[in-house]
Amino acid sequence: MVQGIPQVNGASIVLVGSFNPTIFQPQWFARQNLLSQAEADAAKILVLVPQICDFETERFRVQVTTERFAAFSKPDTNPVPLRDLVLGTFFILEHTPVTAIGLNRHMHFQLETVEQWHALGDKLAPKEPWRSILKTGRPGMRVLVIEGMMDGSDGSDDPLGPKLTVKVEPSVQVKHGAFFEINEHYPAAKNDAMKSIMETLKTRWEDAYNYAAEISDYILRWAAS
Repeated sequence: MVQGIPQVNGASIVLVGSFNPTIFQPQWFARQNLLSQAEADAAKILVLVPQICDFETERFRVQVTTERFAAFSKPDTNPVPLRDLVLGTFFILEHTPVTAIGLNRHMHFQLETVEQWHALGDKLAPKEPWRSILKTGRPGMRVLVIEGMMDGSDGSDDPLGPKLTVKVEPSVQVKHGAFFEINEHYPAAKNDAMKSIMETLKTRWEDAYNYAAEISDYILRWAAS
């Protein structure tokens, strides 16, 4: 089993709040110098209605509804431009009402054998309790979600504070692969909400990206031990 090297790797940044989807079109990003004119001209608009804007370029996919802004890096691209795109967007739209931000990394890992693939699921979700009651053959793990509160600045767990969620499931992109999705969720400050959200993005993005790799690597090594 190869640890630490995902076969498919991506990242996303999600803001929760109140948005006007029709603003977020490729040409708007070009006018603000957030995308090159060539990249905006080549963008593919997937949906554009008052409630939804969804487009993709060679580096990004942007999906905006009235309650959610999500920007994704294309697989295996540098995650830094994604952060800069979001920072630049909301530096301009600084008065947009926001309540939270999610920093996400998505990774698909190839396991060397089908036995290792089953072993990962068996260790994360032991099957013995299910075998005597499920009469459908070998039980298998479909999805596992683990959630915990991240320590606040004062070292305490605040139920309304930052939250970490780890999801593991079989990969749909890699044969006998495992998909990890790691999310760090940060609520906005009560005052200067956008400022606090952007500060979180600036100061936490690189560490969150690396921490996601640390989590997946640890789980894969543990399962193989």
